[in-house]
Amino acid sequence: MNLLVNITTADWINIIIASITLLTAIIALLTINEMRKQRVHSYFPDLNMANFSFYVYKRDNDDEIKSINLHYYKKRKKKKEKIDGFNELKIGINNIGFGVAKNVNWTWGFDFEQAKKIICKDKSVKWEKKGNNIIIESKKANIEWAFDIYQDSIGGNFNFILPFSNENRKTEIVIPYYFINLYWLHMITKIGKKGIKSIEDYFPNLELNVKYTDIHSNEIEKTFLIKINIQMIAVVQENTKTLAKFRFEISEK
Repeated sequence: MNLLVNITTADWINIIIASITLLTAIIALLTINEMRKQRVHSYFPDLNMANFSFYVYKRDNDDEIKSINLHYYKKRKKKKEKIDGFNELKIGINNIGFGVAKNVNWTWGFDFEQAKKIICKDKSVKWEKKGNNIIIESKKANIEWAFDIYQDSIGGNFNFILPFSNENRKTEIVIPYYFINLYWLHMITKIGKKGIKSIEDYFPNLELNVKYTDIHSNEIEKTFLIKINIQMIAVVQENTKTLAKFRFEISEK
């Protein structure tokens, strides 16, 4: 109490000024720290992918090819347009962040055992694994397929992906064709005389595992889950090239 009594008005003024100065310094420090965080975030890349629908067609076979081979297109083909040649379905991968994504690498993952389990419930499907190859036959679906699951899942890389607002080119990757083919086969085995039977079996998602770095070489990892849904499907016996319309629904794991 004696100490407080001995403090003069001038001392109180100095204490208040010192307190205000300290408070101002703290606010300035917090502001600088927040600006630093915003500046760091401004260099942060963020890769993302969008949902889309696509059509599945039966290839125009020549006399030597008996099996149905599938082709995929994002736009519907005209009725008399030819379906042949090399074909692949690409999906766009965009950088919706503010910084450059560098050293972008990706690989695919898929649960073939689960796919085999539900597809081979239909006894007409013969599934055989030889090394890295899967051989699938079905007289009912009129298919004879062979997939190199190692080669198809190996993935790829880009040196960089610019932010979406600055990018002038499409950045796309190829969807492994076994994913679409196996889903189509799964759905075909579910079609009966009265239409599509109950689809209670879980068809596995396709996983896209992506690794990339920001400009400070900080590594970022993402896993996208690609679910495939049916919008339309024709039975194999129908005299049509348009076999199905599917949709990719994409989420982060």
